[in-house]
Amino acid sequence: MLQKFYLFLLSIFLFSCGKEEEEDAAQTIIPIGEPIIGEPILTVEIDSNESNFSLLDSIPEPLVPADRLEESIEEGIILNGVAQPSGSEDANESIANHLPPIDDNSKFEPLAFRDISGFTYDINWERDGKDFDFTSYSQRVPKNLREKSGKTVAVEGFMLPTVVDENNLVKEFLLLPDQMSCCFGKSPEPNGWVVVTSSEGVEVLMDQIIRVNGNLTVEERWDEEFFVGLYHMDCEEIIGPSL
Repeated sequence: MLQKFYLFLLSIFLFSCGKEEEEDAAQTIIPIGEPIIGEPILTVEIDSNESNFSLLDSIPEPLVPADRLEESIEEGIILNGVAQPSGSEDANESIANHLPPIDDNSKFEPLAFRDISGFTYDINWERDGKDFDFTSYSQRVPKNLREKSGKTVAVEGFMLPTVVDENNLVKEFLLLPDQMSCCFGKSPEPNGWVVVTSSEGVEVLMDQIIRVNGNLTVEERWDEEFFVGLYHMDCEEIIGPSL
């Protein structure tokens, strides 16, 4: 009987020692890495009744002066490295026009893009391209422009070559009113370009204002279903910048 009592005391002693060793081991666990010192980066009180809680609501305002926050950013375009407001009436105002003046005795009548494109020109292949109807044509194109057909004119703009021969001479190009429609992907209106042809070919003169002198034809031309243009010129000469 006494032997059983000693065995009972020994089992209690061993059990209590095992519990103390487990507690000591738990208290002596060495943390990995440096402890985080300081205030929490983000302290948010979350209302369990609020279903539309967002962490964005707790982000502080940017460290930007108040006067800068009140400034509005004006949209626009970049032209030759110069910012141009989107409401600018003349997209070429930052490009200097170094063309010589037209001689008073010149046979070429100045013709500005604002005059040939200053009207709404509604053209459609299904309605207008298959069968020509002069009545409809006269309603689409103002009389004063139709009367320009056959005249010798001088038009200033930017060159966009469309046909270049093996000698790097331009046989056909579009004359456009600004560089945005010329080179940067802005589609001009169908009355916003002149198709210029040169049988002998002309030098490539891009990124600068040129003057094209020649005979103008006002006529709607189509290439199958593709609208070629309303204004066409046979080029007699090109005047480049005189620096």
